[in-house]
Amino acid sequence: MKNYSVVVTAMSLFCSQHALALSPVCNPAANETKVSWPDAANPVWEMCWLRPTQSSSPEGSGLELRNVYFRGILVLKRSHAPILFAEYRNTSTCYRDWKDVEAAMLVEPGVRNVLGTPSIFSATTSCDISSNATQSYGLCPFGQPGRTNADCNGGGLAIENLPGAGGFKITSQYEASWYKYTSRYTFLPNGDINVEFGFGNSNGTLNNTTHWHHNYWRFDFDIDGANNDVISLGTQKLSTEFASVHDPRAPYQVSDSVSNFGYRINPGSNDLAYPPNESGRNFHSVDVIGTRYIEGEYSDRATNNLSDCAMLSNNLANGASIDNTDVVVYYRASVRDTTANNWAIPGGGFLPQDSMVCKKAGPVLQLVGQFPVPEGDFSLMRNSFE
Repeated sequence: MKNYSVVVTAMSLFCSQHALALSPVCNPAANETKVSWPDAANPVWEMCWLRPTQSSSPEGSGLELRNVYFRGILVLKRSHAPILFAEYRNTSTCYRDWKDVEAAMLVEPGVRNVLGTPSIFSATTSCDISSNATQSYGLCPFGQPGRTNADCNGGGLAIENLPGAGGFKITSQYEASWYKYTSRYTFLPNGDINVEFGFGNSNGTLNNTTHWHHNYWRFDFDIDGANNDVISLGTQKLSTEFASVHDPRAPYQVSDSVSNFGYRINPGSNDLAYPPNESGRNFHSVDVIGTRYIEGEYSDRATNNLSDCAMLSNNLANGASIDNTDVVVYYRASVRDTTANNWAIPGGGFLPQDSMVCKKAGPVLQLVGQFPVPEGDFSLMRNSFE
């Protein structure tokens, strides 16, 4: 059973269903740290964050967010990426990567939980600047003009304002040997969340074989609380656990059947570029998995062995009911690092090499439905997010 710790910040509960604006209580003993935007007195966004070294699931899950509140109402219980693969073409090589080793990136300052002060420069990971098709930018400070090791944050995490009142972002970088992974969440004033993952090579190892990186986010939305949530594909409500592929005509959506608001998972422009099982190795055949919440279940496996190359979606989606209950969505986005003369084009020729160019992918979580503004909050006059 999930526990919810909240602080009352408005008037009595019986005034209306959403008279109270609530706030997460972050537990330092569980490595949780609270951030509020634009400030703690009148927050639009509040949540607890954990750096990759402290994240949950077997061998971590990268940047992890817990108890995410938008205007005093819970919208995400937990968001992280507990499943990550590197898969190579025409070889026996594949990896189930770890996600709990942080890597330095350019950042000033390292962490800002009191927002409002502009940064000297925006947090920069290796993925943000890796644009050469065959050459690596190496480690922080990535050869950037005017930057030295003094500008590098070994903690691999930054929290920053967007310009003006545009929201804020949390960025982290972590590594699995030569691979450097970027995880970034951007929170917008209208309730939307941009989710981004970047995959990059820091030294060219195994740069001679076309390969894929598969990242699986785990979104435990808990819209307005854990109960009464439903998953829909377009207008069709889904009643049992499922594993499926992206349908760009009808994005998946998680909503509270009582409050009638939720989040639509809109695939980013790069999320649809590479279909399931493009390698032909039958390791990754699904894009979206909808499951019933199970305490402590963060992955398709209880271990994270390097050689466990296949994502076993049947371990997560096995026929349980997901109708008006506590649900979880796993969402996959992949990128392909192509090596010259290693990926043929139909009709003749090969794709050019781009294996050292960092690729980014990830969905936009769009607030939809009638968002119930807490009593006394007049700053959000439009409460329809369709």
